[in-house]
Amino acid sequence: MTTNAALAVTGSNLAGDVPFAVALALPGGAVVGARPNPGERGDLARLCAELCAAHGVAPADLGEVRVDVGPGSYTGLRVAVTFVRCLLQFGGVRVQALDSLALLAARARATPGDVRVVLDARRDRVHLQSFVISPASVAATSPPAAVPFAAALAAITPGARVVVPGNLPAAMTAALRAAGAAVQVEATVLATELFAPGLPFVAAATADLEPRYLMGSYAEE
Repeated sequence: MTTNAALAVTGSNLAGDVPFAVALALPGGAVVGARPNPGERGDLARLCAELCAAHGVAPADLGEVRVDVGPGSYTGLRVAVTFVRCLLQFGGVRVQALDSLALLAARARATPGDVRVVLDARRDRVHLQSFVISPASVAATSPPAAVPFAAALAAITPGARVVVPGNLPAAMTAALRAAGAAVQVEATVLATELFAPGLPFVAAATADLEPRYLMGSYAEE
C-alpha cells in the first residue's frame, strides 16, 4: 500500500480542451496524470478513483490535495472545488490552493524573467497578471485583475513576454503580437503541472476554497 501520496485536481479548463484533469505524486517521486479524451464530458470522481486504483493508492493514503481555483470554467471549477471541499471535510487531507493564472505562467519557466498572463474574461475583457519566473519559482509582481482588453493591449511594450491559452480569441492573440509581444500559446494545461516546483500555493480551509469564475464578480473588479 502506498502512503503519503498527493492528489492534484484542475477544473479550470484554461485551454478549453478538457473539463478536468487529475494527477498523483507518488512517494517515490513519480508523478502520473489522467484526463478525459478531448470532446468527452469527463467524470472527475471516476478519473481520480481510476488513477488511484491503478497505482495502488487508497483514499486513506492521500495526505495532500492541490487544486487551482480559477479564474476558469464555471462548471469545471464548481465541480472540482466542491470535490476538494468534500475531501477536506471528510478525508482529513491538507489542501493547497493556487490561482490558475500562476499555473499558466509556469508554462514559460524554461526562460527566466518577466512574463504576463492573459486569459479571456468574455465581454471584451481579459484576466491579466504579471509574474517573474525561474525554473524554481513563480512569483506574482502584480495582483490579478480583469480589465478591458484595450487596456491590457495598451500596456504591452515591444518584446514583452505574454502567455495565453489556446482558446484566447484569435483576434486578441493577433493584436498582442501586432503590439510587439512575444506570445506563447499553450494548447493544454495538465494537472501534473500542479506538482511543479516553486508554485505559489496557499494552505486552504473549506471557507477559503472559493472558485473565481471567468464572468463572475472577480471579472468585474
